[in-house]
Amino acid sequence: MDTSTIAVAVENLSGKILDYALLLAAIGTIAMALLELIKSVTYWRRHFHRRRLERWLATAPESKAAHQQLMLLAAGGPGNADVLYDQPTAKLMGQVQAAANVALDFPSKYPAFYEFIAAMPQVRELRDGGDDAKVWSRFSAERMEGRPRKASVADDTQARGAAQARARLGNLVSRKLDVLQNEIEFAWARLNQLWSVTGGGALLAWVLLNQKSHPSPELVVLLSLLGGLVAPFAKDVVSALTSLRARR
Repeated sequence: MDTSTIAVAVENLSGKILDYALLLAAIGTIAMALLELIKSVTYWRRHFHRRRLERWLATAPESKAAHQQLMLLAAGGPGNADVLYDQPTAKLMGQVQAAANVALDFPSKYPAFYEFIAAMPQVRELRDGGDDAKVWSRFSAERMEGRPRKASVADDTQARGAAQARARLGNLVSRKLDVLQNEIEFAWARLNQLWSVTGGGALLAWVLLNQKSHPSPELVVLLSLLGGLVAPFAKDVVSALTSLRARR
C-alpha cells in the first residue's frame, strides 16, 4: 500500500470522524448553554454555597451562633446572606477569611465563631493543640478590659507568647479555609461536569431516537453515554481535524 492510498484512507476516516465530532460539538455547546441558563434562573450556585457552608458550620459546638456571627462579619447580617452566597467561590471565601480575621482579633466579641475556627484538628499527636486559642483569647480579653500593663519581664513574656499564639492561629485558620475552598471548588466543578455530561447524553439520545432508522435502544444508551463524555471535548477534535484537512 503506497502513501497516497494511506493518505486517502486517513482523509476518509477523518471526514467521518469530523462529522460525528461536529454533531458532538454542537450538542456539547447546547448542553453547556442550557446548563448556564438553568444555573442563572434557579440560583444554583447560591443554594450550593449555602449548603456547603451550613454543612461546614454544622460541626461547630454552637453552630447557630457561629453561623449568625459569620453572617454578621462577612455579609453585614443575615439579611444579606443571599448576596454573599451568590458570589463566586473565591470572592465568597475572601469574605469568610476577612470575617475570620476579625473574629481572631476580637475573640471575646465573637466567641462561637472564634471557638470554631480556632479549634485544632483532632490529631492524637497534637496533644497541646488547643493552648494557642486559650492563650490568645485570655490575653485579648484582658486587653479589651483595659487592664494596665505592668513593666515586668513576666508581662513581656506573656505578650510575646500571646503574639506567637495569634500568629500560629492565623496560619491555622488560613490553611483550614484554603482546604474548605478547595473542597467547594472541586465539588462545584464535579457537579457541573456531571450535569454537562448528563445533558449532552440526553440530547444525543433524543437526536438518535428521532432518526428514521434509529439504532437499537441498547446502542442508543451506549452511544449517548459515550457522546455525553466526549461532547465537552469535541470542539478540540473538530479544530484538529479541520486543520488536518486544510493542510491536505
